Amino acid sequence: MNLYQGTPNKRAQAWGFDLMIASTIFISGILLFYVYSINYPRESYEKLDKLFIEGDFISEVLLGEGLPVNWDQNSVSRIGITTDKKINETKLESFYLLANNQTNPLGYKKSKSLLNTNYNFFMNFSEPIIIEEVAIPEGGIGQNFQGYPVTNLVKITRVTIYQNKLVSLNLYLWE
Repeated sequence: MNLYQGTPNKRAQAWGFDLMIASTIFISGILLFYVYSINYPRESYEKLDKLFIEGDFISEVLLGEGLPVNWDQNSVSRIGITTDKKINETKLESFYLLANNQTNPLGYKKSKSLLNTNYNFFMNFSEPIIIEEVAIPEGGIGQNFQGYPVTNLVKITRVTIYQNKLVSLNLYLWE
């Protein structure tokens, strides 16, 4: 009796169909992973690029004279802390008092608005910032990021003159 005559073996056909479906699912998974892995780093690079661009803009604004030129906390429309390319200590003190949440609870939000940013910021110098002959305890102006979880932190450094010394202005920006 010949076993190979008659109807074909149905189990072999079902196994072949299962193999095709499994292969299709596997290849689809690999393709999805590949597309995801290509696009994911691009998003984080775009975020960092936006932070660097905004940081450059904010540092340029800060190293300007501001509007009006002799602004104070009540009259400011654009923050700038220099006069004749040197840090103006009166403007620096006004910026500190404006952006300090302890002395001015809504000041940090207002300073972010005046700097036209949604990102958090912290600014310091390579030398201590002196307000009324005392170094400020926070170490800088804005929201200090140390001790807090931050995402995508960037640092912009500019050179300027403060108290007749060459110092670096460090601006930190993060989400």
